[in-house]
Amino acid sequence: MIKKSKDVHKSRKEMNRNSAITKFVVIGVLVMIGIVLCFANFRVPFTDQRFIGFLGAIESKMGIDLRGGVLAVFDTEGNPTDEQIDATARRLESLLHAQGYVEATVVRQGTGIRIEVPGMEDTEEIFRAIGQPSELTMRPQNGGPDSAFLTGQHIRSVAYHQDQRLQHGVLITFTDRGGEIFREQIAGATLNVTRIEIWVGDEMVSNPVVTSHEAGRDNTTVISGNFTAAEARDLRLMIESGLFEARLTPAEVSNIPPQLGPGAVTAGIIAVIVALLFIFLLMWRMYGDLGLLSNLSMLVFMIGFLFSLAVVGAVQLSLPGIVGIILAIAMAVDANIIIFERIKEEYRSGKRMAVAIESGFNKSTTTILDANITTIIAAGVLFFFGTGPIMGFAITLFLGIAISMFCSLVVTRSFAKLYLYINNNNEKRLRLNNSDVKREEPKVRKPQDRKLRGLNT
Repeated sequence: MIKKSKDVHKSRKEMNRNSAITKFVVIGVLVMIGIVLCFANFRVPFTDQRFIGFLGAIESKMGIDLRGGVLAVFDTEGNPTDEQIDATARRLESLLHAQGYVEATVVRQGTGIRIEVPGMEDTEEIFRAIGQPSELTMRPQNGGPDSAFLTGQHIRSVAYHQDQRLQHGVLITFTDRGGEIFREQIAGATLNVTRIEIWVGDEMVSNPVVTSHEAGRDNTTVISGNFTAAEARDLRLMIESGLFEARLTPAEVSNIPPQLGPGAVTAGIIAVIVALLFIFLLMWRMYGDLGLLSNLSMLVFMIGFLFSLAVVGAVQLSLPGIVGIILAIAMAVDANIIIFERIKEEYRSGKRMAVAIESGFNKSTTTILDANITTIIAAGVLFFFGTGPIMGFAITLFLGIAISMFCSLVVTRSFAKLYLYINNNNEKRLRLNNSDVKREEPKVRKPQDRKLRGLNT
């Protein structure tokens, strides 16, 4: 009976070991697929789409210091307030992001506004993206500039619109005061139908017919006609270019070449790969199989990190952003080192290998959380109060720290638990020195103890 129980235990142990090996093989295959997806560039079968890989997607987000772009500086006319200039800068940035230039930066420069759009090659393209900033007015048909009854300050937003009949148009949302003025203007029209003119600067961009029963309802109106979707979006852009709080005039528009040279990105990727290989070798040399588990976790971290940088729209990869990536990688390695050193301490205190590993993870969790959460708070402050490249640094740092914390405390721990099914008694493979284990001194029994034991017997 005892022999049968031992055979069952041995069989279960062997089954768990084989299952753990199989799971590590599957994890290794998934990691290899992830690495391929980082560098791959191919056409998706049966479609016209092309997969450019995580690195390719990140390259398209490079800042102006890495791949050049267009710089535009606008002066403000008159004496706008700080609030008007700030509001104009925010609207310009929102407009550029809506056009797909998510890496564009818009900042104040004195009483003017400076715009940098990485990757843009044609200086005229920036005006196609934001229009020619000027003042918007709405006038009666054939009315002069003095007959304007609404300005851009009376409009809250402009959006592309498609109705139930699939007709394309532009939805204009007024402020409360703007909606009231618009309804009063249209209600007084003959036969309740009127034609108005929408001017941006010295150009009439639309001449729609509006009926009084629908004009200004819910402070909105729709400009529709025989527009294509592209024409409706172009009209929206022209109207929106007249909504800026401060009137702008172009002062400087120029192409900016890459400041770090065309080979800087390639050299940076090579440097990161070499550094990772050195880290992997060092971790294996210092911690044995624990180091190999750390290396596997680091590969998971890098794949997840690159994926997040590729898909998060707010990421802008400038030089400060690269610094954030490097710092996140360093902190990911540091977290694993903290865990493994704690495991060594627990083992030296006399605990068995499996117990030392579990205790090492438990006792290092608080330290890792403290270090990472304080860094995340700092990144959050930089994001909310910084601009441009500083925000890029904050975003890459935040993503890297969050993913590295998950990989250290969850992924590496899961790998370690799985590993114990393969090896739970060979401490040498983990670089745990058995000679350093603290042994309890054997108790020397006193003669009285022996006499008492004899009496008890």
